[in-house]
Amino acid sequence: MMNRRTFLRLYLVVGAAVAIAPLIKPLADYVGYFYNELGSISKQYLVANNTDGIGGFPKYKITNISTFQQQVKNSSCPVFFFAYPLTNEPCFLIDLEAILGEPVPEIENPYYGQYAGPLGQMKTIQGVGPNNSIYAFSDVCVHLGCQLPAQVLVTSSNDPGLDIENSILHCPCHGSMYLLKSGGIVVGGPAPRPLPMVILEYDENTGDIYAVGTNAPYFSASIPRVNPSDNLLYDPRYSYSTPNNPSCSKGG
Repeated sequence: MMNRRTFLRLYLVVGAAVAIAPLIKPLADYVGYFYNELGSISKQYLVANNTDGIGGFPKYKITNISTFQQQVKNSSCPVFFFAYPLTNEPCFLIDLEAILGEPVPEIENPYYGQYAGPLGQMKTIQGVGPNNSIYAFSDVCVHLGCQLPAQVLVTSSNDPGLDIENSILHCPCHGSMYLLKSGGIVVGGPAPRPLPMVILEYDENTGDIYAVGTNAPYFSASIPRVNPSDNLLYDPRYSYSTPNNPSCSKGG
């Protein structure tokens, strides 16, 4: 027979459960999800459902080198947009040699050693393509999540857009500036960390360019969880669009 003390304890437990139940989903939404959990939540989020990339990321074909080179030749647009690893996360390819006029075969990884797993152990990030000069970055500012105007070509880093002479990408919202040739390190404005890069793989036989992972979390206002030890998050409160290719325009 249940005594009064046991009944009161049970009453308090049930009451607490009822009280916090409405908060569970909003809290989960705020915390966000790890990328490797999305497959079980909804496969529509992922650009590809395989786990053939680095550390379980999907391996996703972005484009073929001939398509990208033809775009650069015909429209003088050195960036190619795509979404990765989720359908609403815009990123862009850029041929740094094409805009700088000098080889950029590898870039020091500004996030080296900061994250668990194989991606966190990459000291340098290699360019891909015939000249090892093609790289990829997130198109979302890590300050407050504004979408970056990588398609707006400018001739001065003082103007929002992509300064193609110096490879500086300038956010129009609060003035954060990222130096792409140095791995997206911050060279101006309030951004708290470098612009995340997408790790690429190149098939020399076919010319296909693949995305296989990222070197750091994209922007997220969510609180990173610590189990598992990485914090590559999807924040369900933010949604972005991926520009059509080619999409370059002149700014400044």
